[in-house]
Amino acid sequence: MTFRWRPKFGLTSRIVIVILLSQVSIELFQNMLKRLVPPPSFILIDGQWLSERTVEAVRVARNTPAEEQQKKLDSLASSGWLRFRIEPGYSAAAKTAASTFASGTLSLVHPGVSASMPDTSSELLMSIVRGIAPQIGIDPADIRASAETTSTDIDLETGTLVVLAASLPTRLVNVARNRMQSDIAILRSFRIAIDLGGSRWLVVSQNLDEKAATRRFRNIAIIIVTLLFIGFLSFGMARRLVRPLTRLSEAAERLGRERKPTLIGDMSIPEYASIARTFNQMQLRLKQFVDERTHMLAAIAHDLRTPLTRLRLFAEYVDDETQQRQLLADIAEMDAMINSTLAFAGGEATSEAHSPVDMAALLISLCDNACDAGGWVDYHGPDHAQLPCQPVAMRRALANLVENGCKYARHVTVELSDHMDSIGIAISDNGPGIAPEQVERAFAPFQRLEGSRNRTTGGTGLGLAIARDVIRGHGGSIRLLPVVPHGLLVQVDLPKPSAQPV
Repeated sequence: MTFRWRPKFGLTSRIVIVILLSQVSIELFQNMLKRLVPPPSFILIDGQWLSERTVEAVRVARNTPAEEQQKKLDSLASSGWLRFRIEPGYSAAAKTAASTFASGTLSLVHPGVSASMPDTSSELLMSIVRGIAPQIGIDPADIRASAETTSTDIDLETGTLVVLAASLPTRLVNVARNRMQSDIAILRSFRIAIDLGGSRWLVVSQNLDEKAATRRFRNIAIIIVTLLFIGFLSFGMARRLVRPLTRLSEAAERLGRERKPTLIGDMSIPEYASIARTFNQMQLRLKQFVDERTHMLAAIAHDLRTPLTRLRLFAEYVDDETQQRQLLADIAEMDAMINSTLAFAGGEATSEAHSPVDMAALLISLCDNACDAGGWVDYHGPDHAQLPCQPVAMRRALANLVENGCKYARHVTVELSDHMDSIGIAISDNGPGIAPEQVERAFAPFQRLEGSRNRTTGGTGLGLAIARDVIRGHGGSIRLLPVVPHGLLVQVDLPKPSAQPV
């Protein structure tokens, strides 16, 4: 005997597990990308060393012909960490560049101009400029210094970062992340431009990082993949949570429309399984309750046929013709009530198969029958309109509506409209109509409205009840609307199979 343990997690546990899995997956993905594309490296630059190397580059540039200056600068030993370039007209370019960046991101630092960079970066660059100027014999105003500070998350930087220090620390312990030290500045880039005369400037900066574009792609990939992963995970989780509720809603809709229980099973979530069990029990109880009373009603109606037959025999021996006629009329009325009751109960207890029906031909036939019986009924609509339905039940329902109109009005109009997703039937008459507050009562079984319908016309009060039961069983709707100045409009809407609610 094998034992299989199949744990069932509750709804809360599933949501917590999904959240934890998403967080762990995102962290693993980010760590994987960081291993494939490592975070930016750091260049630790001493302020004094930067001043000396800059002075050295200026002297080399001054002592070298203009056409060989760049080649000579590239051959310097410090070119592995610093980048030396000869650029024309740097003053104007620098001013333009400074205006294109927001305050606190890129700033120009030179004597007499206040810096918008952090104080540490400003002071360090100012000290470097002051140290360079006397060694090369120029006015400090002819030196331009600019720097771009880093973001709060250094791991998201794409290029090599510069740790500019007044003097090298004796212990390099988390220097890059400690922004509170007064003698250290962490910069994304820096530029020191020195006027060589003749609109030529020597620009000193750190070497460019060749992996900057790759790291930029890594940062974008982390954002996109994180959003996609969370989106797909949330969508999948939402579908798994909503699918059982959709099944429950469909079963409830079918129970109310067709009065057939639809048992729900295979619920993996314990909370949903408990709801499904309770709902299944409710469906079975309701079905049993309705069936018992329907069968009881049918049995009573059927058993009444024997005494009615006996009464009909006794009526034949009544000598008074007037009393005999009245007695036979009462017996006929009771027999009609029994027949209607049996038809109503039979419709509740049995289920007729669906088949394609030409609704236009059906209505035309009903109108012809009503005219042959002495009524005045007009039909307006197409000659053909197909609809899968229960033929006998649908004919009984529509016949009840047409006959009701003929009983209480002189003229009845039947209109059929064939839409893409439904079929509409409008049966209007010029009779007394029904007051809006009496509409629901008119649909109740064995109810005849004294004030709005003529009692002498007969009827058992089951016509509208049977009609509404059949129409709702097909997923449709029936409404009773007043007609101005007087009359009644019965509006029936029957959805086609592709548009029927599931």
